[in-house]
Amino acid sequence: MSGAPMRFRKVGLLARGYDISQVDAFVARALGGGVPSQEIRAVGFDLKLGGYEVTAVDAALDRLEDDAVAAEREGDRRGLGERGFVRDVTAQAQVLRARLARPHGDRFARGSMLERAYDVEQVDLLCDDIAEYFDGGTALSPDDLRAAVFATRRGSRGYSERAVDRFIDRVVAVMGRVS
Repeated sequence: MSGAPMRFRKVGLLARGYDISQVDAFVARALGGGVPSQEIRAVGFDLKLGGYEVTAVDAALDRLEDDAVAAEREGDRRGLGERGFVRDVTAQAQVLRARLARPHGDRFARGSMLERAYDVEQVDLLCDDIAEYFDGGTALSPDDLRAAVFATRRGSRGYSERAVDRFIDRVVAVMGRVS
């Protein structure tokens, strides 16, 4: 993406959107370069009345993340050499694949009593798709994972949101390295 400032549509005055000053500051820093893809993937903004439209900002962040991943991938290839790069990515994928080999219902920690958790069956179905992707049996993109939405459950009736989100972030990172 170019260094030109990004413009986002605002929500109505009585609707909530991302905090304008937070978004503008982060996007300016990201466009300046040097913000790692992991930081872009993890950034969050406060919701404010009259803020920026969430979906528009999220789409721009996805593009910024893709650009950062591409730059990191090329830097890793130069630094590690092609063989070292492939060995590194393969090792990361094997760690993720080991979790996917666990039985349905046992892939992630369960939510705690007071926290929201993700529906176990829906998460396990996505994990099956990820396993097929790693096995070369299905096409899957980082955007498919970014768009994943799960029904929520309470406590131990679901998987810990934090554990699932971290795992999906790691899968997206590996996918970006091999794209």
